[in-house]
Amino acid sequence: MKKKYLIITVLFTCFCLLPASAQQVKFGIEAGGNWSHYKNDKSKAEQVGSMGGGFQLGGTVDYEFKHHWMLMSGLTWMQTRSSMELFNASVPFFPDTEIKMNHLNIPIKIGYNIRISKSLSLIPYVGIYGSINFNAGKCDVKNPYYMGETNHWRPMDGYSYIVPTEADIPYEYEATIDAFRRWNYGAVGGMKAVIAGRYTVSLQYYESIKKVQKQCNLRNYGYQLNVGYQF
Repeated sequence: MKKKYLIITVLFTCFCLLPASAQQVKFGIEAGGNWSHYKNDKSKAEQVGSMGGGFQLGGTVDYEFKHHWMLMSGLTWMQTRSSMELFNASVPFFPDTEIKMNHLNIPIKIGYNIRISKSLSLIPYVGIYGSINFNAGKCDVKNPYYMGETNHWRPMDGYSYIVPTEADIPYEYEATIDAFRRWNYGAVGGMKAVIAGRYTVSLQYYESIKKVQKQCNLRNYGYQLNVGYQF
């Protein structure tokens, strides 16, 4: 809890201390797609298929210091999708579990503005981000002991069902998926191109440091591709 407030406090403190110069601070909007999945403890979970596709939309604010160093931030709403096989005592109680979530991300990034020409700049950057996670509607979850039927769940609420006694287990067993965490933080790095001082294209990689789900040691990661416009 203290870490999330520290990230938000540092972000707003940095930008409150910046000089109010219209030439140095640039605001923008951007949108694009993402490809995401989860890193995990393989004894408790495995990836199903390739990275899932999602999308994002947000605003940016960039401040350039002297000597071309930059402080970059913003606010992004992002939806991610992926599927996992979740185990319990080495048994795949959830062989194909869809994980669809919304995220509200605030990054703090340090970049360096490399001016290739009058109309093109490249900005490599690294940083950290804080994330608030929300449900993004119902997700599919398959129960292998009920003729492979598909039910629905919400990651922020968790899920459970009773494994029947005839499933090679001498007693009824409750298989559960613990709820995902509301708060998360991680690292981010990428490259941003600014064309004609207005148009932007960026590609970045992100990976959570904190486990978004402790039961299966899940940490989300992925790639984001954005196009945008600076005012």
